[in-house]
Amino acid sequence: MRSRAHALSPHLFVRDVTAAISFYRTAFGAVELFRNVLPDGTVLFIELAVGGGRLLVSEEVPRLNALAPPSVGGSPVLLLLEVDDVDDLARRAIFAGATVEMPVREMFFGERYGIVVDPFGHRWALSTRREELTPDEIIRHTPPDA
Repeated sequence: MRSRAHALSPHLFVRDVTAAISFYRTAFGAVELFRNVLPDGTVLFIELAVGGGRLLVSEEVPRLNALAPPSVGGSPVLLLLEVDDVDDLARRAIFAGATVEMPVREMFFGERYGIVVDPFGHRWALSTRREELTPDEIIRHTPPDA
């Protein structure tokens, strides 16, 4: 396996790893790079390429405290996936089974942005940068109710 000394790779736990890998392929264009399976057949992890990063996906294994979002009441983590066409990505994710938490729309911070929840309880912020704004410009554009 390649050295990943200077990389951050989220590691997601799901109850149905086969369905999750299928979803990530269909929704986000993930490509499987490596699969590590324990002798008892438990998937220790599957490494996926998603966009320019890596994502590890494993089966939920309670005895190892590797719990999926439904087992802990949801996920407090928001994964950000930046792409060239957020509208297309959101459509693909919804078609593949994601639910919309926040529809894609133009945001005051210079991005077209929305949030979906995958069928396994993981939250994904989907974004396309529209313009580079300075912190002062973002503050000036921030709506009073944000």
